[in-house]
Amino acid sequence: MINLEWYRTFKAAYKHGNYSKAAEELFMSQPAVSNQMSMLEAYVGHKLFIRKSKGVEATEYAKFLNNLIIESLDTLEEVESMYSRNVQKEEKLYILGISAHLYKSFLSNKLTNLKHLSIRFEEKNELLFDLVNEQEIDAAIIHQEVQTFDLLSCKILSAPLVIVGHPDVNTSELDIHLQHGDLRKTQQWLEQQTWFSHMSTNPFIKLFWLHCFNKRRPKVFTNYIIPNEYFMLQELTRTEGIAVTLLENAKAFLENGTLKLIWQSSTYPERNYYLITHKKQKNFFELLRDLFAEDGSAKSPKIW
Repeated sequence: MINLEWYRTFKAAYKHGNYSKAAEELFMSQPAVSNQMSMLEAYVGHKLFIRKSKGVEATEYAKFLNNLIIESLDTLEEVESMYSRNVQKEEKLYILGISAHLYKSFLSNKLTNLKHLSIRFEEKNELLFDLVNEQEIDAAIIHQEVQTFDLLSCKILSAPLVIVGHPDVNTSELDIHLQHGDLRKTQQWLEQQTWFSHMSTNPFIKLFWLHCFNKRRPKVFTNYIIPNEYFMLQELTRTEGIAVTLLENAKAFLENGTLKLIWQSSTYPERNYYLITHKKQKNFFELLRDLFAEDGSAKSPKIW
């Protein structure tokens, strides 16, 4: 029976004129190369190599055999190489860093379009940036634009912060304050409510107060802290209270009526989110960028 490994070994021995060098190329032992050539010679019925002091010399039969098989063997090896590259590309496990509270709105309905993806939850932008920059993860979604030579960056979403609440929250008094543009009474009404937050430091509440009331220290007591924005919103559908959240994350709850929009201030700027990858991960960057572009949110990439 024909053995393709015999011919692969024959090709290396013919090229080098030396069994030891052929063995090094093929990661085999020299006796294994010699044994395979003996079996091939027995199979074809002719002597292929003559041993010399510094290697082996190809016989005329070897030259004839080489001319017959070299083109086919090169083609076979190219097919093997191409297949191996494609398999490696398909099977590479990419790591995407993202904060847990963004995962639901960004990726939960998109995973079927991604294969071999590992999610790493990290809350801090600085840490996600460092992990991408040091190539410990392949990509990240952060809310700050970055400017480095080694990274690709693309804005994939702009969303405002809004205040949402349980449908039973009575907002008639608040509506009057907002209608009259009375920010002082609006602030007082908000301070009296039951508050939910997804972080103990209340970054969204502080940002909202800073842009809407020009105050850095909101007089808000956080009643419930649930360290995941999506789970916080889910709990808010069952417990009367309010919270500051990304409009993007609250859309599904608002559309099905399990939450209601309390206030969307026109003075709060949009909060931008960016996809970043290392330049060496350009293929993965383009895959993710195109995925988010299906929502019409991804912009042209920047190479800093």
